[in-house]
Amino acid sequence: MNISENKRVVALSAVFAIAFGGLCYLSYDQMQSYSQSTKKLTEINNRFEDYANAEVPPTKKNRDALKAAYAQVNQVDKELQNELSHYAAYCYGDGKALSAQDFQTELKTDVAGLQKLAEEKGAKIGPLAADIGLSAFRTSAPPEAVVPYRTFQLRAANRVAQDVLNAGAPLLDKIYCAPLPEAAEEATKGSRKAVPYFPLRFEVAFEAKRGVLPQVINSIVSDKDFLLIITGMAIKGNESLPSVEPYQAPAAAAAVGDDVGAAAADKPAAAADAHQIAKRLTGDPNETARVHLDLQVLYFNPAKNK
Repeated sequence: MNISENKRVVALSAVFAIAFGGLCYLSYDQMQSYSQSTKKLTEINNRFEDYANAEVPPTKKNRDALKAAYAQVNQVDKELQNELSHYAAYCYGDGKALSAQDFQTELKTDVAGLQKLAEEKGAKIGPLAADIGLSAFRTSAPPEAVVPYRTFQLRAANRVAQDVLNAGAPLLDKIYCAPLPEAAEEATKGSRKAVPYFPLRFEVAFEAKRGVLPQVINSIVSDKDFLLIITGMAIKGNESLPSVEPYQAPAAAAAVGDDVGAAAADKPAAAADAHQIAKRLTGDPNETARVHLDLQVLYFNPAKNK
């Protein structure tokens, strides 16, 4: 491979890595406008285009530098591809097509399983979380065409709900599964505009004691089966605690004279320091807060990935 071809491969591989990172960046559409995100990604892409079009003198030093850069980017590329392939394989499952009735059966099974887990953990599930955000489909079957997407959305939401309960949250308050995006419709039609993967949104709200939220977050970001992305988070404390104890004036020392005739060993100990040090009251392990998470899970389109 000559130096020009090597440089082009490095640039294209790097763009792939940036594009993957950009997917996570763009997913924060709840907090930033689409135009701002697009502008940022355009700036990143322009830098790599400048690199790809730059004139690089064919010296041994430049060639060695490009080889080293190619090796590093190629390694990142392989790691990302392997990770994506694992998520995609789990998304496809066994490849068997599910019917609308199969979906309803799985929904009812998951609802019962989540309720059982809550009872085991001594937690409660609120009415808005009881049907894992898909109550409309308990009695009315979804169209066959959307079953793959709704099934995957159900499984992802159920996984996060289990993480919340397993972490020790006393109340799972709400689960909301958002309508399917336009990308799902394009994938269903087999359109040429269909993309290899697209996000499915859902929301989860719960009450958490101190220490529960980090455990939930760690479970989400380290999930080995679903590529979950947290796009928003809101936390509101349920209690207003004072920051320090109320101040108390130091007690006056007792006016007691010394017994000059007493032995040193018989003398009373010196009075302890009368000053008090205020104790911080925040950080009570039993204080609770209401947590609301906006999430996305990536669905991999078999028609574009296999």
